[in-house]
Amino acid sequence: MRQPKINRPRRIRTPRPADRRGAAMVEFAVVANVLFLVIFTCCEFARMNMVRNLTQDAAYFAARQAIVPGATAADAEVEAERLMSSMVGEGYTVSVAELGENSEEVSVTVSVDLDEVAFFTSMFMPSATIESTARMRTERYAGFYQPD
Repeated sequence: MRQPKINRPRRIRTPRPADRRGAAMVEFAVVANVLFLVIFTCCEFARMNMVRNLTQDAAYFAARQAIVPGATAADAEVEAERLMSSMVGEGYTVSVAELGENSEEVSVTVSVDLDEVAFFTSMFMPSATIESTARMRTERYAGFYQPD
């Protein structure tokens, strides 16, 4: 009589791994360009947002400086320049509408040339500016209190 054959598990041969030396370096070289582009773009947008917020704040605080009785356009200009010079060295302009004793509104405009403050944006947008205007009603009424 014939003996039953015992099935042994077959040994599966695994193929020898291919030579992958340098593959990570090539993959990094392909992906790094896009990665650095995204990082620098994020930094540039963050800087432009900071400059935009700074122009808004400078215009607002300069207008607040000019709405009180006795304030002049020069006072507002000095306040806006004080704020702008803290972050932006040069490349900005401040304009204040004429103020008089009977002025009902103060208007301060601050504009920044992006060529002066941006790192890379000027290559793609050569003549871009960020501009912010603040308008406020003046507090020039002096009729409530009449000193003797």
